[in-house]
Amino acid sequence: MWRCGSAQAQDSDFCDAVATIAADGPNQFRNIRGKKTAENVSATTWETGVKVPGSIGARFVASLGLFYECAFIQTKDKEAAGKTYHQYKQILTNCLAPQGYTTTLQPNFFPGMADYKKVVFMPKPSPTDTIPPSHITLEATYNKTVGQYTVVMYIFEH
Repeated sequence: MWRCGSAQAQDSDFCDAVATIAADGPNQFRNIRGKKTAENVSATTWETGVKVPGSIGARFVASLGLFYECAFIQTKDKEAAGKTYHQYKQILTNCLAPQGYTTTLQPNFFPGMADYKKVVFMPKPSPTDTIPPSHITLEATYNKTVGQYTVVMYIFEH
């Protein structure tokens, strides 16, 4: 079981939830995927049996791959979104670095969001892995239509 680098109980609960989801990724999240909630030609969504502490909404999505997604904030306040982004970037780093995950940053192409790079956490695959392990991303997005910033974590099946 993964443990967070922080001694705080809520960070540990957060890390445990992320670890539970990531561990079931190579199994296509079968053990924690709930009831199907929607299906169309573009995507299928399911409820999740695991809530990541601090998230305001979560689901599994099959659309060009299978992944878990949860939002930590949706706001019109860019500063609040930035604070949340940095907070969860640090918590995820504390959780995943001790587990051998490497972190890379990729450009954020949303206008005005260049300071909030896409954070990609990649596990080191084991030579015995027959299915690649889950990787995790943290992203800050902006929806121009509704004027909202969102900080989202994705956990991909591999």
